[in-house]
Amino acid sequence: MALVLEDLQWADHATLGLLCPLARWLRDRPVLLIGTFRREGLPRRHPLRQAMLELRRAGGVEEMNVLPLDLSETRALADMVAGHPVSSSAAEFLQGRSEGVPLFVQELTRALLADGLLPGPGEAPVPVAGMDTAVPPALADLILLGLERHLPAVRAAAEMAAVLGATFSASLLLGLIADDQAFDVLTEAGLLSEDRGQVSFRRRMIRDAVYAGLSWARRRSLHRQVAAHLEGLAAPVLIAEPLLTAEHWLAGQDTERARQSFLVAADAFCRQHAYRGAAGAAGRALELWPAGEDQEQRLAVLDQLGRCAQACGMLAEAGVAWREAAQAHKQAGDLPGLAEAQHRLAGALELQGLWEQAMEARSAAADAYSATRQHAAAAEEWLAVGTFLRSASRPTAALAVLSRALTDARLSGRRDLEARVLGLEGNARARMGETRLGLLEVREGLAIALEGNFTAATADVLHRVADTLEHLGDYAGARAAYTEALGLCDSDGSAAAFACRACATVPLYQNGNWNRAAAECRAVLASAAAPSGPRAVAGAMLGTVLAHRGQPTRARPVLAEALALSRQIGLVPAQLRALWGLALTEEASGHLSAAADWTRALLEVWQGIEDHYHVLFPLRWAASFFAAAGAADDLRRVTDALGRAANLNGGPVAYSALAHALGELACHEGHLELASRQWTVAVDLLRDSDTPFEEASTRFRAGQVHASLGRREEAVAELVAAHRAARGMNAVLLTRNTVQALAEFGEVVRPRGGQGGAALVLAGLTRRQVEVLGLVALGRSDKAIAQALHLSPRTVEMHVGRLLASLDSHSRTEAVSRAAAMGLLEQSALPPG
Repeated sequence: MALVLEDLQWADHATLGLLCPLARWLRDRPVLLIGTFRREGLPRRHPLRQAMLELRRAGGVEEMNVLPLDLSETRALADMVAGHPVSSSAAEFLQGRSEGVPLFVQELTRALLADGLLPGPGEAPVPVAGMDTAVPPALADLILLGLERHLPAVRAAAEMAAVLGATFSASLLLGLIADDQAFDVLTEAGLLSEDRGQVSFRRRMIRDAVYAGLSWARRRSLHRQVAAHLEGLAAPVLIAEPLLTAEHWLAGQDTERARQSFLVAADAFCRQHAYRGAAGAAGRALELWPAGEDQEQRLAVLDQLGRCAQACGMLAEAGVAWREAAQAHKQAGDLPGLAEAQHRLAGALELQGLWEQAMEARSAAADAYSATRQHAAAAEEWLAVGTFLRSASRPTAALAVLSRALTDARLSGRRDLEARVLGLEGNARARMGETRLGLLEVREGLAIALEGNFTAATADVLHRVADTLEHLGDYAGARAAYTEALGLCDSDGSAAAFACRACATVPLYQNGNWNRAAAECRAVLASAAAPSGPRAVAGAMLGTVLAHRGQPTRARPVLAEALALSRQIGLVPAQLRALWGLALTEEASGHLSAAADWTRALLEVWQGIEDHYHVLFPLRWAASFFAAAGAADDLRRVTDALGRAANLNGGPVAYSALAHALGELACHEGHLELASRQWTVAVDLLRDSDTPFEEASTRFRAGQVHASLGRREEAVAELVAAHRAARGMNAVLLTRNTVQALAEFGEVVRPRGGQGGAALVLAGLTRRQVEVLGLVALGRSDKAIAQALHLSPRTVEMHVGRLLASLDSHSRTEAVSRAAAMGLLEQSALPPG
């Protein structure tokens, strides 16, 4: 027999008095006595607590705490109530809303079923967003009837608690209710739970039912009472309390007092540097602002919203605020305010990478600054626009803007600004082909900066001098100018040092000083303080060097990041270099189709810009690449592009690149003698340019055509010269090609100062590194290798690292496999055993 006593929390004293004797009397009989009760609803002095204590002392009692249903149990119960399986989304909704209380699950399921929101099998499920979150009427009645058993003071306390929300402080509730004992009754009844001063309803649906049961007038009155109480506190306990006050005034239908409280909250958040909260509060205040009222304060709040939103990364919100502020200032005829709002809007847009919109805002700011005779500020804005246009390879547009910048700089009397504008203006002229005139203007700016002892301006203009010299083909002069600028930036502690360091890698690369170029790139990329522009340049240059050196696995991620950054900030030269690097990477990996796609993408970018310099070196390579692939149309397109670039540039490097492409075109069409003459011209044009890689590439092709014409001595001479230059830069891909071409003549290329075969050169390894490689192939540890070769373990570790880099491998096993395929292990003089 099983005897069940339900809801013992409601049992009378006689029943509870019988419970303990009955349990003792039934102990030795085949009867199971089951009692159920709700622990949350038991007051501290309830007689059931005493009865339970006596049962525990007597022994023979087992207590089971029934936990809320989990998701699978909720779904099973819902399936049973609905009469068919419910969807996963419906089960998750029921679980979250009911918190696993079986009664709540049942009533919610019935309510959803009645509203047609629990479709049967094979029918389309209803999205969770479409499900009703209201408390089912039957359940709400049950909750409210249970509350009716309490005294009016307790019911009033429950209503106030429901108005306060899901969670609130105990002190706040106690300050709002007349009878403190009512709070104790609610917690003992299990309606409220308290933990370290924070109070919440035991179940969210209980709170929702009590709140929904309030009349509209009663609800509004209670919200206003809470808001007034919060406002009357001597000092807020938390900075969020003004925000809470505002929410209660708003729920109490007093929008004006809510707006003022939101403003107080915004100021409180700002003082604590809680900018996200400040932006949210300011935004809410603006939503409640009466049309046409107190526009001066409204503009101040818009400014506060913009500053706080930007400080916490809410850039879109900041842009909206400053755009609205700019429009308001414009309508009011407030030009200083308009200028400042447009200036701030430009900053927010730049941080989002919206460069064209940012430049429009800066132009509007510059016009407003000029109109109010703030000429220095106007010149700064025009200078920023000109810098962007020059970086985007739009020098013609940049010159139009910089003309206005120069006028404002001179009107302001700021000689440092005048120097910077002249430097950028001259550099823009050089980039559009007026190199000599541009150099004169840049040097004029440098003279002004030096005369005034303007350190920052001097460093900036030196940067322009270096870039202009690059466009003239004077790479040694460019490198010296970058070095001087870098020294000034470093001494000044300026972030511009990153730009100097990154840009200096371009002439270093052109001069064949690839090790130094790679080191400078890595220094920029290793610093978290490096801005996006220098990072894009450094990544593009480093990736290009790695690709040339036959390390595509390491080059690819660096180049991909550089390409993304350069596209984001509109830095076209870095974008061109990154695209070329990716093409080189795919060529080194044997993916010729992908290499061709990257090269065509480079051409597409160049078609829409005014650039005659940064495209020279990629297109010179592209001519040979497309010729080797037999892509005649692409070869002609490249040759045409180099012809236009040479006409704009007019320098020897540009005409050499064009001659190289014409040589490839002639060779492709079978005119070998013409190709030979073109490549001779191309090499002669480079003699004073100090561009060893371009010269070596042309000499390699000249050697090949000499070989085809049967001119062995001329072929070997050109190939040896190409090999020597390529090996000096550790240009692994070009070195391999020259070695293979020489091998066809029976010429064996030996590494510097030693013996061995061409395979060493093919891999760019030293003799010592090959000895280490042989021991690595035997599975020796660094310590064992160090003992065998009489080296330190640190030196061995360094050699192994360089081996992995040279063989483009991620592990020792991969490096050994690649070395075996290249025949390197045959030369490693492996010891027996």
